[in-house]
Amino acid sequence: MPPFLAIMKKPSLLIIFLTVFIDLIGFGIVMPLLPRYIERFGAEGLLIGLVISSFSLMQFFFAPLWGRLSDRIGRRPVLLISNAGSAVSYALFAWASFLQGNTGLWMLLISRVFAGICGANISVASAYIADITTPENRSKGMGMIGMAFGLGFILGPAIGSVAAWWGLSGPGWVAAAFCTFNFILGCFILVESRVPGSVKAAERPKFAQWRHTLGNPVLAVLILLFFLATFCFTCFETTLPLILGSAKVHEHNLKDPELLVKRLREGVDPVSQHLRGLIAKNSWELPPAGSDRVVLMHSLNKLIELPDFYEATAFREIPVPDSVRKRQADAASSGTLTSLNRQYLQLAYPEGLAAPRFFFDEKRIGFIFAYCGIVAAFIQGGAIGRLVKRFGEVKLIWLSLLAVAVSLVLIPLSSGLAGLLFGLGIFAAGSGINRAPTMGLISSNSPADEQGANLGVAQSVGALARILGPVCATTLYARGVTLPYFLCAGIALAAAMIAFLRLRSAVSVAPKPG
Repeated sequence: MPPFLAIMKKPSLLIIFLTVFIDLIGFGIVMPLLPRYIERFGAEGLLIGLVISSFSLMQFFFAPLWGRLSDRIGRRPVLLISNAGSAVSYALFAWASFLQGNTGLWMLLISRVFAGICGANISVASAYIADITTPENRSKGMGMIGMAFGLGFILGPAIGSVAAWWGLSGPGWVAAAFCTFNFILGCFILVESRVPGSVKAAERPKFAQWRHTLGNPVLAVLILLFFLATFCFTCFETTLPLILGSAKVHEHNLKDPELLVKRLREGVDPVSQHLRGLIAKNSWELPPAGSDRVVLMHSLNKLIELPDFYEATAFREIPVPDSVRKRQADAASSGTLTSLNRQYLQLAYPEGLAAPRFFFDEKRIGFIFAYCGIVAAFIQGGAIGRLVKRFGEVKLIWLSLLAVAVSLVLIPLSSGLAGLLFGLGIFAAGSGINRAPTMGLISSNSPADEQGANLGVAQSVGALARILGPVCATTLYARGVTLPYFLCAGIALAAAMIAFLRLRSAVSVAPKPG
């Protein structure tokens, strides 16, 4: 055997880091684009959240199963199955990008469901780390997964933005290629971490395992905090792509709805006449003045999705930058037609419709997520060990939740790029600090034969947060951009108080794992 393979074929943090890191590059490529892709197929609000939640719904049911299976048959085969499943799911995602309307939406949903069923990497990788680290080094070891998250969100979104230059399907195919490479690499370098002859985990039905795990008061508090932190992160992750460049009109963009409706109904300008003609051609009706803002929002979004929305003669009198007009020729083929039409609508009716605060298209949005990944990776990979030694796990947990609460107020109120990056930096730092000490304490308070099962329950509870978070976030976002952020700021503040008041005493009296 070559010396390189002889070195790599040993259970080590480096190997499991590499496995998780490559998988998360694929995840990072797709995730920042997912809400925008779903929206492009005609979904809004609640429906966007439901499609995103489908991945976590499957993980909610399957994560404990994979965790228990890894306790019985080993970590390696489960991780390889997860890598192969991820490759197939991203190929389906790329295929969906070629489709339109409900067909594309259904295929996108299928790809996320399949990815959720096969998505066992994080919980089993956490158990892998628990197998090969001592209790005092466990939080530092868990920080390796956090570092993989951070680096995955540096390279993944940036690669996704570059891949978007090859069309809407480019990011999906590139993500599938990374996961295929990860599967092949795992076949050669990933070895089993669970020692033969280890105590076999107790066999328990799914919800019996939940009762057993949550019956430990220390684990119950820690898993509650993990749930709340994950809920806040998922709401942020789901709505940030929409804040940074949704192609649609949202309720908070309507400056003066009554004036806008009056212009569309009675205006003698060429644009209003052209749009009234489109409405009549499609047998639609504009809502009357004084109608609900959401009703008007839906009507405007139907308009800007029409391929014949733009008509050069009608928009000739509108002051439009030359660069925007040049984009019109290839907008339909590049998939940017809706966002371009939305820009024309705002230019035609500036008194009634506000421009988006930010606009980053698919070719640029990934770099904003990459910035968050850089901050998180710096914290998780380089600083987390020193921070744990200086402050301890408990203090880090409640301080990190407090930072998340502050950042979630700042982000939606940012009026410029500098303010946005400042808020995102605080959020990334707080989120990056939180996970490692939380998972480290869960592991340290679990018996050796229940590491996989208890971490599986934690990941399943996290999946529950990722089911509820997108549905809540996108529904609230459709009513107002600040609503999901302010709600999560309150949740993060409450979680910080729980950690401060309950976690210190709970950990101090925790029985030693047996």
